[in-house]
Amino acid sequence: MPIQISTQPSIIGWDVQKAKLDQSGNGARALVLESTAPLLEIETQQPKILIDQSQSFSEAGLKGLKSFMNDAASYGQQIVSQGIARIVDQGNAFIEIQSSYDPIPDQALNNAYDIFDKEFNYGAIPQSRPSITLDRGQVNFNFRPGDVNNQSTERKVEMNYTPWQVDYYVKQYNSINFRYEPSQFKFTV
Repeated sequence: MPIQISTQPSIIGWDVQKAKLDQSGNGARALVLESTAPLLEIETQQPKILIDQSQSFSEAGLKGLKSFMNDAASYGQQIVSQGIARIVDQGNAFIEIQSSYDPIPDQALNNAYDIFDKEFNYGAIPQSRPSITLDRGQVNFNFRPGDVNNQSTERKVEMNYTPWQVDYYVKQYNSINFRYEPSQFKFTV
């Protein structure tokens, strides 16, 4: 064949740069807290029960020295007063001796026996209750609440975005080549 045709197709090439996202920071806060602890102050005064048993002890014969001395002095004065009254009565009875009444036998019997007769009784001791007083305690408290000072700051998120990029170019252009070689043709007539 004397004509030769050769073709070359066109070839397209491209360069692709992928999209890219650069990010710095995550938006979180840097947590900076200053706190003051709460304070609870409590002051207590304990309750007291005051029991005074001095009257009960006194009735049972368990007295303090001063109380014992006062009671003994009082009892002594009472006995002396009764003795004086008895002697005065007996003396007054002797004044009446002229009235045909003889007080000597009665006074002798009384002084020998009757003044020594005692009556006995029983009783429970102590007869009075102890004195009980209550001194109530107190609870005083002072509460100071705590405090939190938040000085946190935000960290910004910084982003740098590069979009997709595609660059097209012709890597090879199309072409057609014709070649003719006449020597190969022979004509015969």
